[in-house]
Amino acid sequence: MLMKDGSRPEGAQAVERALDILEYVFVQNVPVRLNEISEHLKLHRNTAYRLARTLVARDYLDVDDGAYVLGPMAIVLGQSSSRNNILLRKSSPYLQEANRITGEVINLGLLRSQAVFYLGRWEDTTQHVGVYVRTGQRAPIYASALGKVFLAAMTLREREDYYKRQPLIAYTPHTLLDIGDLERAIQVVRERGYAVDLEELSEGVSCIAVPLVIGGETLTAISLSCPTIRFTPDNQARYVDLLVTVSKNIANEFAMHDEENWLFSH
Repeated sequence: MLMKDGSRPEGAQAVERALDILEYVFVQNVPVRLNEISEHLKLHRNTAYRLARTLVARDYLDVDDGAYVLGPMAIVLGQSSSRNNILLRKSSPYLQEANRITGEVINLGLLRSQAVFYLGRWEDTTQHVGVYVRTGQRAPIYASALGKVFLAAMTLREREDYYKRQPLIAYTPHTLLDIGDLERAIQVVRERGYAVDLEELSEGVSCIAVPLVIGGETLTAISLSCPTIRFTPDNQARYVDLLVTVSKNIANEFAMHDEENWLFSH
C-alpha cells in the first residue's frame, strides 16, 4: 500500500496487519487462537494481541473460549447490499442448479489484486467431495482455471506486467512455471473459450472455468472443481456446455434488468 511518491501512508502497516488477521480468521471457519494467528502471519504475539483486541472492541471479532471468531460487524458488512452481493444474488440460482446437476463444486471468482478471489461456492455437503477452496480465499491466477480466464482477458502488455511482479511458485508438480508454457495455455483458452486446471493448484483436483461477460467485460468467472478421477473427456465436454449456458443465462439476467450499468458505475 504505497502513495504516489512511494511512501507508505501513516498507519498503513497496522491496518494491513489487522485486515490480515480478520481475513485469516474468516477463512479458517473455526475459532482461531492467538498463537496460531501470530505464527501464521509472522507477527509478534504482543502485536497480534493488540490488533485482535482492537478488532474485538470494534465488533469485527469475538472471543469464543479463548479463541477468535468473526464478530457481528464483520457478518453485517458481509451481508450488506454491495456490488458483489448483486452478483451473488443474480448468479446463485443458476450456480446452485449447476451444482445439483453435476454433483460437483461450483465456484464464482473475481479478479482482485492480481489474484482470484472466491466470492461464492456451491456444493452438496452430503457428497463429501472435500474442501478445495473456501469462499473468501484467494488463489494465484497463473495456477487456477479461474485465473487463466482472467489472464486470457488481459492484453499481452498487462500479462507481461503481471509476470514481472508475480513469481511463479510450484503448488504441485503440475503447476506451470514457464512463461512460454503459460502463454501457450492462455492461447488455448482464447481459442476454446474456457480454461482447464489439471492439478495445477491442488493435487488430485482438476477444474474447468468459463468467463462471465457482462457489459462487454469479463467481470467474473465460473468454475467447476472435482476429483481428477472424474475429470474424463466426456465429463469435461458436458461441464463446458453447462457452464457456458449458465454464464449466458446470468449475463442475460443482468441485461434484462439493465443492472450492468449499475455494476460498472460503482
